[in-house]
Amino acid sequence: MFEVSLPETNAALAGKMREKLGLGGEDRLEVKLRRGRRILPRAVKKDVKYLVDMEKICLHPKLAPQVDPQKTQRAEDNLRRYLDSVNVRDRRIGQVLGIVAPLAFNILVIFAAVVTWLVWRGRL
Repeated sequence: MFEVSLPETNAALAGKMREKLGLGGEDRLEVKLRRGRRILPRAVKKDVKYLVDMEKICLHPKLAPQVDPQKTQRAEDNLRRYLDSVNVRDRRIGQVLGIVAPLAFNILVIFAAVVTWLVWRGRL
């Protein structure tokens, strides 16, 4: 059975993080972890950190047997499950609403203040 190496898998996951979360930088999981600290849930961050550490160990010939394949696969599955659950369209709508809603509220408050001032001065 052909298995993809851990560095290739991590590069694919980093590409998926770029696509789903909009994280820039190099397509390395370590870079994506640094850029996505506030976006990722704690458990997913822990799994990404584990995958980054195991990739470093995997590249060393004498330390490679220390890599636990089940735990690595579980961490990879958790990250994939999280990334599959992210709705890109919904995230973008939320970002736009996060900008537009306070602006609309401020315009409404200013309009109410102007109308109140006009009524108070007797011009309306």
